[in-house]
Amino acid sequence: MIKMFSAFTEEIDDVGTAISEILSQIDLSNSLMKNSIGILHCYHEFIDSGVVKALSEKLPFDIIGITVPYIRLSGKASSMGLMLNILTGDDVNFISGISDPIDIGGGNLFSVSEKLCSDVSSKLNNETPPMLITFAPFLHVLKINADEYIDNISGFFKNVPIFGSFSFSEEIDFSNCYSLYNGQSYENSASLIAITGNINPSFLTISVPKKNIVGELATVTKSDGNIVNEVNGVSIEDYVISMGLIKQKGDLEKLYSTPMIATLEDGSTIVRVCIGGDGHGGAIMGGHVPEGAKIGFAMLEVSDNISTSSEIANKAIEILNNRNIMVYSCMARLGFMGANQRELEAKTICDVFGNLDNFFLAYSGGEIFPQKLASGKFANHLQNFSIIVCLL
Repeated sequence: MIKMFSAFTEEIDDVGTAISEILSQIDLSNSLMKNSIGILHCYHEFIDSGVVKALSEKLPFDIIGITVPYIRLSGKASSMGLMLNILTGDDVNFISGISDPIDIGGGNLFSVSEKLCSDVSSKLNNETPPMLITFAPFLHVLKINADEYIDNISGFFKNVPIFGSFSFSEEIDFSNCYSLYNGQSYENSASLIAITGNINPSFLTISVPKKNIVGELATVTKSDGNIVNEVNGVSIEDYVISMGLIKQKGDLEKLYSTPMIATLEDGSTIVRVCIGGDGHGGAIMGGHVPEGAKIGFAMLEVSDNISTSSEIANKAIEILNNRNIMVYSCMARLGFMGANQRELEAKTICDVFGNLDNFFLAYSGGEIFPQKLASGKFANHLQNFSIIVCLL
């Protein structure tokens, strides 16, 4: 059984004050059980100020996480804050590792991923863990399709559910996206946590209401990784113009707030947003979309985001069973809400959770979610424009 307790601060510049504030919220002498790990989400300036490093030096367990643009706990929220969530238990264990640097373009991605998995597996005595959590920088900056990283981890730990997220920042060039590991920050390394012992995790996800998908499902007839070239035999640019989703060529980036739902051959579902055009009529998506996938685009209002966030939060409460709640929502959903309603989705989720103090929510640059197939196996996918939940 895992217990979770949390700490929060918005003090960036005064390291001593920040550490004191965090430690005052966590009673380490009475709260820690046999094995523990820290999950850290923060605004990137906490790295430069020295708070991240100092915090790691004060705590007697590994601390793993990412920089993110928004965090929320019960009664606390910030776009420039730090949130520490400690998982602890007597009959569980947490094995973690950090990868070697990943080259721009991903030429060494497979070997780096395999070594990370091998290092963690060796500490498990080659036992298969019930679940994994992984964090990584925003791999789009490294010109890498993030699905490849997830596929590599899935290939090593076969049929093990993987939960986690990618870093994000709101800079226009996606700078300041870091992985965090034991006080250090990494622009090009990923971290991995294997959780073993007495756990019974459940996973939930939601994106858009099915009623919001416009038109009939189409088929991806040509694609290359995360670039969709053709749909139903015509360029995706011409296809979305014919659907009335954009008005003219060169406007593919305007699809960012029109998520695409794709059903794959194994029956699993992925959600994608369009980052922009490739200059040749193709759409650069926030993850891979294989040929043969059946796709549909969803037209949304703010109320649709709120309805789905309320729905998944209520489902989590329904099956909670004394577990902890970890929630990640896509940065695209946060952007879709607009500046004046930025916190409305997170507030909706927290209102459903009420007085619970064993949950956290963070917005990030891609959600890693394990979907259980009809066969009983797990399909681990990167998701866009989604909320994912782990009950642990």
